[in-house]
Amino acid sequence: MKILFFISLIINIESSNSSQRGLKYYKSGDYIKAINFFLREKKNKRKFKNYFYLGHSYSLTNDNESAIKMYEKALEGNFKKSIIYFEMGMSYFLINKSEKALQNLNLALKNDPNNVSYLINRGSIKYDLGLTKSACRDWIKANILKNDSIDLELININCN
Repeated sequence: MKILFFISLIINIESSNSSQRGLKYYKSGDYIKAINFFLREKKNKRKFKNYFYLGHSYSLTNDNESAIKMYEKALEGNFKKSIIYFEMGMSYFLINKSEKALQNLNLALKNDPNNVSYLINRGSIKYDLGLTKSACRDWIKANILKNDSIDLELININCN
């Protein structure tokens, strides 16, 4: 019994170390190394935050399909949902799935309705889908919430 406890303790320490090292590489911008360490941690299904960082690392290395899979796993945990939906939406947008991207940005804004970055990006996705008036509303709201958050010339050219 003591041996099993000791083995379990070693596995948990190694797993935690993988998570910390993955986060270190993620923060330094070495996403390939971060992915390798987060994949080791992936076996610990309770670490939903690691799924987010793993997904974001995949996204930053242009593997958006893998990113989406990890974001979906991250949603199962108690991690902040709005950022997951936002990043998943951006990954969908980058693989030319604008409708899925819009669905995710809508969910991100449902959880964080005054996030200027979410509004600007949702506006851009709407514009890409031909929803010009709705896109302009998002951009104008973003500008009202944070002056100079978006180039007014962009609004003037596309919204008049």
